[in-house]
Amino acid sequence: MSAVAGARESLAVVHLVWAPLGPTVLERFISSYRDHEAGVEHRLLVLLNGFAPNQDLTPWTRALGGVEHEQLRLAQPVLDLAAYREAVERLPAERYVFVNSFSVIRGENWLGALDAQLSAPHVGVVGTAGSWESAYSGAPRPLRPFRRGFDPFPNPHIRTNGFAMTRELLRSLEWRAPGTKLQAWELESGRRGLSRQVADHGLAMLVVGRDGIAYPPERWRESETFRSGEQANQLIADNRTEEYARASPRRRVQLERLTWGLRTDGQPAPAVAER
Repeated sequence: MSAVAGARESLAVVHLVWAPLGPTVLERFISSYRDHEAGVEHRLLVLLNGFAPNQDLTPWTRALGGVEHEQLRLAQPVLDLAAYREAVERLPAERYVFVNSFSVIRGENWLGALDAQLSAPHVGVVGTAGSWESAYSGAPRPLRPFRRGFDPFPNPHIRTNGFAMTRELLRSLEWRAPGTKLQAWELESGRRGLSRQVADHGLAMLVVGRDGIAYPPERWRESETFRSGEQANQLIADNRTEEYARASPRRRVQLERLTWGLRTDGQPAPAVAER
C-alpha cells in the first residue's frame, strides 16, 4: 500500500535521507518499501538532510520514481533525532513512524503492525528493536565520568532506527536538538531520553517483530529482533542489525553481551552490570 491522500492527517512515515551516504541506501529502502505491503494508509515524507543548496538531486529522485511521497529539504544538516523533530513541526500528522537512512523493511504489514500497537491503550512508543545497553556501563572506566547522563545496565530503551509515536506525546517531551553523537545517545537512551520520558508518563515501550507480536522490555531478547539468535524476527533491518548478522561468532557474543548482559548460553555476565 503506497502513500495516499486519505491519510493526510493520520499516519506519516518519515524516512531520513542523509546526503553523504549517496543514493544507494535510499534505493535499498525504496525497493523494500515497494516489495512489502504496508498494511495501512499513510503518507511518506522523504527528509533530505545534508544536501548542499545547489546539489543535483537527480540520483535520489530517480530512486523515488513511481513512489508517491512528499519531500522536505532541511536547510542545515542535523543529526537524526533533530531532523525528525523538525519534520514533526513542518508535517502535521496524528501519528509518526520514523525510519533512518539505513532502514530496510523485512516483513509484510510492517506499518500496520506498528500502528496497531501504537493505538493500543497506555502505549507510548513502539519500535522495531529495543536494547538494554548502557553507554555508561559499557564504557571503559576512564570514560564513565563523561557518561553520567545514562543509567547503569540494564537500561531498557527503544532504538530510534525505527520507531512510532503520536504527535501529542512527542510534542510533550523534552526533545532538544542534539548537536553531538553523545547528545544523540542521551536523547535516545539517557536518563532524560525519550524512552525514559515515555516511561515517566506511565506509558509502555513495546517492540514489534515480523510476527506482529508486541514484546515488553523483559522479552526483547527473546523476540530475536536485535542482536539475538539470527534476528529472524526483525521487522526493519538497519546497519546495526547487519553488523551483527555479518559478525564472527566471537564478535556476536561481545555484541550480545553489551546489549543484554548475557552470554549466548544464558548465564549472567556481572561485569556488564557493574556500576
